[in-house]
Amino acid sequence: MWLSLIFFVLSVFVLLNVLLAVFHYSTKGRKYWLLKKVPYQEPCPIFGNFGAMFTMRRSYTSMLKYFYRKYRMEKYVGIFQARRPTLMVIDLDIIKNVLSKEFSYFSDRVSVSTDTQREPLLRNLANMSGAEWKAMRQIVTPTFSSAKMKAMFPLIADCAQSLQKTLFDNPLDEVEIPKLMVRYTTDVIGSCAFGVNPCSLRDADSPFLLMASKMFRTDRSTILKRYCRTFFPRLFKFLNLRSYSSDVEMFFTSIIKQVLTERRNTGVQRNDFLQLMLNVQESDTAFAMTDELITSNSFIFMLAGLETSSTTLSFCLYELARDMDLQDRIRKEIIECLERHGALTYDAVTSMRLTTQVVMETLRMHPPTPLTTRLCTAPCTLPGTDLKIKVKDPILIPLQCIQRDAAYFPEPNKFDPDRFQDDLNPPGFIAFGDGPRSCPGARFAQLTAVAGLATMLSGFSVEPCARTTPSIQYDPRSVMLKNKGGIWLSFNPLNKKT
Repeated sequence: MWLSLIFFVLSVFVLLNVLLAVFHYSTKGRKYWLLKKVPYQEPCPIFGNFGAMFTMRRSYTSMLKYFYRKYRMEKYVGIFQARRPTLMVIDLDIIKNVLSKEFSYFSDRVSVSTDTQREPLLRNLANMSGAEWKAMRQIVTPTFSSAKMKAMFPLIADCAQSLQKTLFDNPLDEVEIPKLMVRYTTDVIGSCAFGVNPCSLRDADSPFLLMASKMFRTDRSTILKRYCRTFFPRLFKFLNLRSYSSDVEMFFTSIIKQVLTERRNTGVQRNDFLQLMLNVQESDTAFAMTDELITSNSFIFMLAGLETSSTTLSFCLYELARDMDLQDRIRKEIIECLERHGALTYDAVTSMRLTTQVVMETLRMHPPTPLTTRLCTAPCTLPGTDLKIKVKDPILIPLQCIQRDAAYFPEPNKFDPDRFQDDLNPPGFIAFGDGPRSCPGARFAQLTAVAGLATMLSGFSVEPCARTTPSIQYDPRSVMLKNKGGIWLSFNPLNKKT
């Protein structure tokens, strides 16, 4: 009986594969780029050009590098993500036009196809389009002005000081850097976006930290689910799948609800992102800032900033641990700025130019998100070419490939913050995107990273340990850049704690 059942299952599997292959090779879908006379990579059924990534044999980043190097002399290459044809743009001038000059034709991200009716927590700035996106962007952008950042900075400074205390209070011989940095950025985001203290640095089992970590899980089932949401949205909806588990949604929604209720009842105000949106709700009659929108946009603050900032700090410390001369230069600058301003203040951090350059060089070499996307919103001809682009045609921009190109950055694999000495935003650097849809929180991310480095390097020397990997190899399980062997370093106190 069991043999018959196994034989039946295998027969069905083989039959389905045969039918799928016939469908794939007999339809015009796979000839999409051929018919447009665009250089392209021949796809395979189901996975398109990304089967190796789906089976975790290669990282998404290594796949993009493969296409970029193979078609480097072309302006673009046609690829297939599942059965979806996507144009990967290689020419930097065209990329700049898509992101800035011709923004009116490419004003959406691919993520705007997310079903926010089913998942209201995802109705945020990243997934909005059209007039709604424009109105929300005009609200969010002033949040990150110099004046607002200066007012908010004491919240970041408190978290940075807690980070230093945590290091003094715990074993320092072998520190798993990404986990420590996630605890730090969780406290920063929780304080600045949610108006609460997650206590992640004090308590590694903090409920806020555990729920935040659950969001970024990279197991095979999560990868499959996100793949399905992106490339088979109808199937995703039919199977009633959700981007995040119901307990994650309920946890963060309830926190925002509690904080909003408390502030309305007590009249207490705080210099954080939540308060700024609450002020808009109470004073701006032109835009309906609902509690649901406050919740979803606080959520994207965490989604976009927590893991990216912690990853940047992790790679930054790894690079500094391998270059003690550079680390000593940064430490000297940090101590001078802290002494000149008397404390870890906004002015002290913004005067740390070399430290900021180190953060930017880390973002150049290891941008946490190695790509960005745009969606065509009106028929046009791709700027600088004769290629016709249709509405809803996706554009992929390989950020890390551009930033590791010797044409824009000589000796691209060398960690050299001095390349940012004259310009913190040189041509070819697009880690925060470009144009109207660039990352609005870039300034906040820099402040978080520099403040964290200031407290760590002013008190400790960071060095390799027995578990430090000799080089960086990106984990194939994660679209976001992570080192396959983790990042382990040791912290040596410069002076005994007093």
